[in-house]
Amino acid sequence: MKINLLSCMPHDVQRNLVQKHYGAGSSMLLSDYENNYVFFLMSGYAEAYIQNAEGSMAFIFCYEPNSVFGEIEPFYEGNLKPVSIIAITNCDVKILHKDHFIAWLKNDFNAVKVLIQTISEKLVKNGLLIEEMSLMTVRERVLRCISIYHYRNMLPFLSKRQIALEANTPIRSVNRALMQCYEQGILCYKDKSIEILNEEVLYTYLPTYLQKK
Repeated sequence: MKINLLSCMPHDVQRNLVQKHYGAGSSMLLSDYENNYVFFLMSGYAEAYIQNAEGSMAFIFCYEPNSVFGEIEPFYEGNLKPVSIIAITNCDVKILHKDHFIAWLKNDFNAVKVLIQTISEKLVKNGLLIEEMSLMTVRERVLRCISIYHYRNMLPFLSKRQIALEANTPIRSVNRALMQCYEQGILCYKDKSIEILNEEVLYTYLPTYLQKK
């Protein structure tokens, strides 16, 4: 059975945990703001994203139940903190102040080992995601992006420019993909907005972790 950080936490450390609830769509961590806590996700799904100065967002990692995030900040003293985390579904978390977290790790090599395994797993998953995205066609990447925004009820805020950013392709290629999707009866782009014509087909392009729910 896979061991996570919370499962190997001693009872004296667990007493310092605080339970919190976040509704779907709520911000859990904001970039450029100091975070003093490590988050243990008990239930729900959350995503890490990067947002530029113009408000465009790129989602880069999904957190599932029994995930942990904020575990890097206690060891990072730089000012650059570009990643934010949002609750995709209702989320219940337990949070531990970084001082208690560091004190625990100082006296528990097994916990340090699990932490390193956790960070390594994130790096591997990110690598696999990059590989998966690189093997997709432009049309598949565009449909993946649109399906995610539709799933989150954020489709009215999705522009061609944002699709091009997240699908890593020029806008002219986005235009061709949108025309193909219209010809296939999946969606229609008109008056700078996207109308979904076949939600069932569109949702087959959702990431696996969203298709589970």
